[in-house]
Amino acid sequence: MTGDSITRRAAMTMGAAAMVAAGTGSTRAARLAETTPSLAGYIGDYYAFDQPQILPPIVFEDVTGNRHNLSNMAGRIVLLNFWATWCAPCLAEMPDLDRLQAHFSQTGLTVLAVCTDARSVQTVGDFFALHGLRNLGIYLDPTGQDLHNCAISAIPTSFIIDRAGRARGILAGAAPWDSPAGHALINYYLTKAPVNTPPARNR
Repeated sequence: MTGDSITRRAAMTMGAAAMVAAGTGSTRAARLAETTPSLAGYIGDYYAFDQPQILPPIVFEDVTGNRHNLSNMAGRIVLLNFWATWCAPCLAEMPDLDRLQAHFSQTGLTVLAVCTDARSVQTVGDFFALHGLRNLGIYLDPTGQDLHNCAISAIPTSFIIDRAGRARGILAGAAPWDSPAGHALINYYLTKAPVNTPPARNR
């Protein structure tokens, strides 16, 4: 599935949510409610996909310069966040993500914050030191290819990725992740989200 498809899927999800809010599509919503645990902790502009989506390849470098992709995170819930050092909303959001990682580090969550504008780990490390970020790993996409592959035009943008490597929802913009609502949303995916869809295989 292409990045354009992911973006279109998000738009479709927003439209479906508006229909339900207006009172249409209630029968379908009722059927879903019978088989799917209620999503908890909506924050910001988070939109949950009706069905898990396969993201395009996401490749990033760690502090040692080694390259990884999402398959390295198999078995964990991943909050994939794209951010940049120049981005004011990112600056406001990063401490929340740092605290979220500390809170859920032993429960199967990885906050994968990928810097999209830095060309070296030193730049990201200096940013982390300046702002007291101690719990997030240092990851970057020095080529910017991930943003292109996912057709992302807004920074920050976050995806929640399930244990099989599939995107379950998207949030464009900053959000109060270290909040009761943020914790409830993460707990939903850690403990209640259905996992009966076949795993992604195209990493």
